[in-house]
Amino acid sequence: MALIYPVHADAPEPDEDSDPVFEELAADLSDTWLVQVEAGEEEGVSFGPMSAPAAFELGVELDDLRPDWTISVLPLHVPATAAELVDLFEED
Repeated sequence: MALIYPVHADAPEPDEDSDPVFEELAADLSDTWLVQVEAGEEEGVSFGPMSAPAAFELGVELDDLRPDWTISVLPLHVPATAAELVDLFEED
């Protein structure tokens, strides 16, 4: 799977065939998200801003249609400092 999205460090490891779970992360990070698509050797293109559910839905649908592309679902704005972001993703 070439779908890339942020996860909490302490989140349980998902099953390989499970859909991404993002509701809590979306609430923690940002209200607005974007989807970046890299199709082979071409430079990537970004779509957004959009809501977290819309971005994740688009990312999952694109990944289903083109699993060889790299699809990244990213927060567009994070109202936090760099140290707060590191703490969010590192295990204690």
